[in-house]
Amino acid sequence: MVKKEKFEPLFTKEEEQLLSDFSRNVSTKSSALFYGSAFMVSALPIWLYWRIHMIEMLPALVWFILVTLGSTYLISFAYKNTKFILKHKIAIKREEAVTREITRKYADDKKNQ
Repeated sequence: MVKKEKFEPLFTKEEEQLLSDFSRNVSTKSSALFYGSAFMVSALPIWLYWRIHMIEMLPALVWFILVTLGSTYLISFAYKNTKFILKHKIAIKREEAVTREITRKYADDKKNQ
């Protein structure tokens, strides 16, 4: 019989939070927000076209629904990718600032010694 050992977690809570913040995965809340926004963006032009031109919706209702759902998915996918890119750019700028601050701190420590 093999005895199972308990392993210590590899990362601390702060490290896990940092890794999850800069991964491509988004939270359920963000995903719902993306899909809601994408639906509004993709359904609004169809609604405007329908109201302005007074076209009959019933004959083409299936196509309108399919196109709206497809464009909703594609737009939300684009939002997710954009969020990752923006987070990466922010992380790079923060990294430079933290590096400057740490370098300045160590330079001050050497002067005091």
